[in-house]
Amino acid sequence: MSSPKALHARLREANEQMFWKLFGTKDAGMPAPKETHYYELLDKAGLLRPGVKVVDLGGGLSLFAPLLAQLGLEATVVDDFGGGGGVDMARRDEAFKLLKKFQSIGVEIVEHDLLKPPLPLADQSADVVTCIHCLEHWHHSPKPVFQEIRRILKPKGYLLLVTPNAVNLRKRLAVICGRTNHAGLLDWYGEVVWRGHVREPVLGDLHQLMELNGLEVLTTTGRNFIGRQSLALKSLPPVVRNALGGISEPILKFFPSLCSDIHVLGRVK
Repeated sequence: MSSPKALHARLREANEQMFWKLFGTKDAGMPAPKETHYYELLDKAGLLRPGVKVVDLGGGLSLFAPLLAQLGLEATVVDDFGGGGGVDMARRDEAFKLLKKFQSIGVEIVEHDLLKPPLPLADQSADVVTCIHCLEHWHHSPKPVFQEIRRILKPKGYLLLVTPNAVNLRKRLAVICGRTNHAGLLDWYGEVVWRGHVREPVLGDLHQLMELNGLEVLTTTGRNFIGRQSLALKSLPPVVRNALGGISEPILKFFPSLCSDIHVLGRVK
């Protein structure tokens, strides 16, 4: 595990190199705070090192996997790239041009619907599987996908689950006031194929998913990265949203079940 200062310096350098390769610019600086937190979780478990095989499920066009590749890890993204995850279906050709660039820096791209097992990956081939803001979009039971995750994980392999929290502090207050904690009715009603949030979990759900699939929970954290961009707060000026986030973060992170983002890292028993 690196010191926070050393890790952040490493991430900044790798991020700048990656942006130059992908976009021809060096003005990247640090990764976004939420991605930085994912790398911190992996680093604390001793996983952010060259040669570690990471399979990112439903990663879309996220730069999480490309930066892993830049850091020397073996990164694979499995997604159907059918919308969401940064993929605009009206500009799908541009998305696949970017994916070609991902491949050029070492990311393996596997186009596959996660909800149609088996995954086209070998048994016990992954050191780490990550499922970041993906689980809440699944329309069917997650059981077959988790069976595939266990199949591809090596003995003592790791699983990182990251989701929004169905009962964060803002949503609890909203429900008391008679508002839903689901997506807006018109957003859902107007979509032919809904690719938004189907079932947001709570922290206990993530722990139970780990236990049901033979993994022990190692780390649990809560943060408020998506809370600052909440559509429910869009009527507030950005400066007010950021101020609320800045004030609440130091307190709420000690109470993960109240945060907008929940993260659980587990390991095969």
